[in-house]
Amino acid sequence: MTKPIFSIVVPTFQRRDTVADAVRAIAQIDYDGDVEVIVVVDGSTDGTAELLGTLALPFAFRVIVQANRGASSARNAGAAVARGDVLLFMDDDMMCAPDILRRHAESYDAGADAVLGDIPLDPASPPSLLLDGVSHWVRERSRKLAGGAPLRLFDLLTGQLSIRRDVFEAIGGFDGSFTRDGSFGNEDLDIGTRLLFRYRVVFNPRAVSRQRYVVTCRQHLRQWFQAGQADVEFARKHPARAAELFNEHSATKFVTRWLLMPLGRITPLARGLAWAALLAADSLWGKWHWLDRVVRRGFFIARAVLYWNGVASRGGIPGNSPVLVLCYHAIQDLSADRILSNYGIPPGQFARQLDDLAASGFVFIRPEELLAFLAGSAGLPRRAVLVTFDDCYEELLEIAGTVLRPRGIAAVAFAVTAIPSSTNEWDQRIGCTALPLLGEQGLRDLSCQGVEIGCHSRTHPELPRLSDEALEQETAGAAGDLQSACLPRPRFFAYPYGSVDARAARAVRAAGFAAGFGLRAKGVTRGDDPMVLPRIEILRRDTGLRLWLKTRVPRWAALIL
Repeated sequence: MTKPIFSIVVPTFQRRDTVADAVRAIAQIDYDGDVEVIVVVDGSTDGTAELLGTLALPFAFRVIVQANRGASSARNAGAAVARGDVLLFMDDDMMCAPDILRRHAESYDAGADAVLGDIPLDPASPPSLLLDGVSHWVRERSRKLAGGAPLRLFDLLTGQLSIRRDVFEAIGGFDGSFTRDGSFGNEDLDIGTRLLFRYRVVFNPRAVSRQRYVVTCRQHLRQWFQAGQADVEFARKHPARAAELFNEHSATKFVTRWLLMPLGRITPLARGLAWAALLAADSLWGKWHWLDRVVRRGFFIARAVLYWNGVASRGGIPGNSPVLVLCYHAIQDLSADRILSNYGIPPGQFARQLDDLAASGFVFIRPEELLAFLAGSAGLPRRAVLVTFDDCYEELLEIAGTVLRPRGIAAVAFAVTAIPSSTNEWDQRIGCTALPLLGEQGLRDLSCQGVEIGCHSRTHPELPRLSDEALEQETAGAAGDLQSACLPRPRFFAYPYGSVDARAARAVRAAGFAAGFGLRAKGVTRGDDPMVLPRIEILRRDTGLRLWLKTRVPRWAALIL
């Protein structure tokens, strides 16, 4: 049997004593090959790093300390410095058996690309009303998989998961957007989706690490709320798995649809139920056997409501709700320009608008999500919003770095590609201030900030007034300009002035664009012509009630305002 080099990577947060016991168990591993151990302390403030520094292991042992960025980031950080052929990821509550590496090595010798082990409960786990449920789930998982049942996505847990280094690198590691800033959920489902699609993943029941379950009831409820949020994010990234995912939580059952989901949409009620469940768990559980069943049942009902509250906080199960596409122009103060004053929104006002939308339950989506929605291959959460910018004024690069990126908001910016002066010449013809546009390097830098670059024509004319030859130049020619600037071929086109007719739409389609945007006061629906999608123009005067109307009832707003 070959003996691969193993790198054991353990992320930890605020579990000093538990992770220390886990490392002591690792120190007892019996393996003839080379081993290294890397513990990544993810922002712990409980003295974890100091305690780990006192431990001696018979293997190379390294402790990395980072700010709290979540388990995915911590695992990636450990993997980045690991030198092993195989990366074994274990949670900080896993007490491994001495032969665990030999068992994993057996599976790799038989041709595995990734290996899952058995994770029964550790008898030293502190008493909790959660233990019976966790133990039952783990036993059932082990029984089914050891009996030859096919490995399901939901069986892949990162509590004990090893992956060949080359495979880990090929799939891009863990997605840091899951468990971002220390939140909980779905980094295992995400990496499992990518593993199962291309590689051989096996379950080895003899590779054992016992989980010392130290999660409190309060922590458990918080995890389930965050799991609801993470499930929406997972469904948006992997729409083909969405139905399967939510059915794990009985989404199609009558009680769920007509009781638990509606209750979950009422945040004060969901939190109140959670508070009552915690109070009962702390004060009543363990006193009388007959009462334990009532307390446990009430706790799990509150947990389910809190899960659906987490789902609702991210816009609900992705479906067919309309998408709001917002159109911005300059993000700067243009109040000194009589004509353009309304088309420039100061950065502070813009940032507040985004924050207010997020606080009101709007969910910012990525451009590819809109395309998948239009194609019918994915749903979107309620109140989905796509942010777009016309013209690509120079300040947009700074805005992307200081406003959009810190908030995790993707966007599309439409560039005018062939203006000799690299300024807004189309506005200057009517007496407006000259405003600089981003050049080729600026557009490339903007793309690196996570803003997709689309086309806004070559010279900003009204397309319906052009000849067929000129139309081709302003559409296909603009796409070619961006490619010549070493940018990806653009997928999106925005009609200058929102002016579009059937000829212009055909030219945009013929140029190979996936979607074209005009300016109409309505949301994008799945049945819309992708070449003539509506956008809602946001101006400086759109504050307070005006902004509320434009983003909630855009058609009525167009009639009233």
